[in-house]
Amino acid sequence: MKLKGFRMTKKGIIALSLLLLLLAGAIYLNIKMNREEELASEDANAVNNGETKIPEENGEAAQQTGAKAYAGYFESFRDERNLVRSQEIDYLRMILNDETTDTETLQSAQARLMELVSNMEQEFSIESRIRAKGFADAAVTFRSGSITVVVDGESLSDEEVARILDIVLSETGAPASAVRISLSKGAA
Repeated sequence: MKLKGFRMTKKGIIALSLLLLLLAGAIYLNIKMNREEELASEDANAVNNGETKIPEENGEAAQQTGAKAYAGYFESFRDERNLVRSQEIDYLRMILNDETTDTETLQSAQARLMELVSNMEQEFSIESRIRAKGFADAAVTFRSGSITVVVDGESLSDEEVARILDIVLSETGAPASAVRISLSKGAA
């Protein structure tokens, strides 16, 4: 058996260079993401331990920094909600695309898909309107005939609850008894 030597052609050199460049990029991104995760976990630990890096001279800056500390809750919540919703939509699409699906199941899957899309639109609209009313952030979910609203804040006045409830009712037409409003700092 005769072995041929490795010849470096122009194409081989370019391919090897691109491969090394991609490898270097992947290493760089990995280091950068790990560093960001470490900083985020240090910030979370500082918040959990009661340590603050908030300048006390400026109350508005302190509120914004506090909101940033809990913004992770809302981002995480939305990511998880989107992941679950995406999986459910994929499952429904599989049912819709399956030629062996019976008519009743097909209609049920179509109705559920339309319900999900409607819920997504309403959740986005309600969250946006709540933020527009001066709240730092909000997360909304629809489950089994009830609507849950989680708002970023330490406390809610009766007027603030009424504003949030008005937004939800005007967007959904649901009865007030179906709406649950809570605070993120109490839920997190």
